[in-house]
Amino acid sequence: MRRISLAALTIATIVLAVAHPAVAATRPATITIEHRASQLYPYDPSYEGEGPDYPATRVLGEVRRCPTGYYFLSASLHQDGLPTLWATSGHGAGEVTCNGGTVSISMSFYRTDPVLHTGRATVRFELHDAYVGTTLTETTRTVKIPR
Repeated sequence: MRRISLAALTIATIVLAVAHPAVAATRPATITIEHRASQLYPYDPSYEGEGPDYPATRVLGEVRRCPTGYYFLSASLHQDGLPTLWATSGHGAGEVTCNGGTVSISMSFYRTDPVLHTGRATVRFELHDAYVGTTLTETTRTVKIPR
């Protein structure tokens, strides 16, 4: 019978203890926000479109490694320390469906008084599980609203 050295036994133990790459923990989901928002455009928040229009901007983002499932986007934009409203009336605004990969997200914002203007603003995007409400990922970024 052959004797196994202590060194060989130690190496075998280490090899067996290391997880296979496919079993290793996956990296968590992350959100990236574009550094530039859209140019200001006219937005009418009235129910029947009778005006007036207010300047609005759209912010784009991307969720990487988004686990398969349904999520709600919580989005905010602050300019000059003041909050804004979502510039959308679409059913399903803020709903995100992930398939385990990368998904694009966006939200548009406006404010009536004082109105949005070109310059810097702070945007926060958070993604929450649609069923239990837990936060999947979140990020904040200063963006520029161009002329």
